[in-house]
Amino acid sequence: MSNKKCEPWHEFWDDRWEAYRDFFQLIIVRYLIIWFSVVPVVAGIVSQLPSPLVIEFANVTHEIELIMPFNWQLMWLSSLFFVFALAIYKIFCPKFIQEYNNFTDYNSFGHHPRWLVWQAHKLLKKLDNCNKEKFFKRLWDKGYLEEVKRKGLAELCKKPIVAKKETFIVFKVSGIAYRFGMPTNKVDQENEPEKDVFYEIFGRYSQSKKPARVTIKLFLLVSLVLFLIVVGQHVWNGSLFVWDWAQGFINEAV
Repeated sequence: MSNKKCEPWHEFWDDRWEAYRDFFQLIIVRYLIIWFSVVPVVAGIVSQLPSPLVIEFANVTHEIELIMPFNWQLMWLSSLFFVFALAIYKIFCPKFIQEYNNFTDYNSFGHHPRWLVWQAHKLLKKLDNCNKEKFFKRLWDKGYLEEVKRKGLAELCKKPIVAKKETFIVFKVSGIAYRFGMPTNKVDQENEPEKDVFYEIFGRYSQSKKPARVTIKLFLLVSLVLFLIVVGQHVWNGSLFVWDWAQGFINEAV
């Protein structure tokens, strides 16, 4: 199979963290979590009641079948896998992604440009070599890095250095040291350098921890399949009820 044919399949499993963040903010999340919490309790109570349940009202005895129009166990399992996916998201999604939806959101906090250097330092401590090189290349191509000629430098300085005009860090890529500092000397057009750096950090975090992102996707797919089965059961039983009602209505009319 060619790489081009494989790409759509790999992309299917490569949803970025911000996509899950937006998804888990939907109202349906509350519904599934409530269902996950309440159903076992209700099911435990109902299981102790006789079926059919006999109720007498106005000297008339009524028998009520305690049967749901769908399999509540499947619905609970759907909610369970959804809760698993949500838990993985909360545990593994980078805090940077959870806090900021975009640069406008970040900018509303009023952070100084120096703050991005601290965030870049945290990021470099977590990145694998592949993403580290990609982060370096993007910053280098955009002119945000300077090569450092000094020898004996560590792979990454212990912490950002706060100077009079900027805060900076020094890190190595392929044995060569580079310096990154903010605020930059580049001309600022509507926070463009700061925006550039923000999205480079955002992008690297967004594509981090792929095994966790794939697991979330898998759990959500299982949850969706179970949920669709339940919906199908509900529609089928509902249609049978409507059909019986329609037949009775037609018979009475005739």
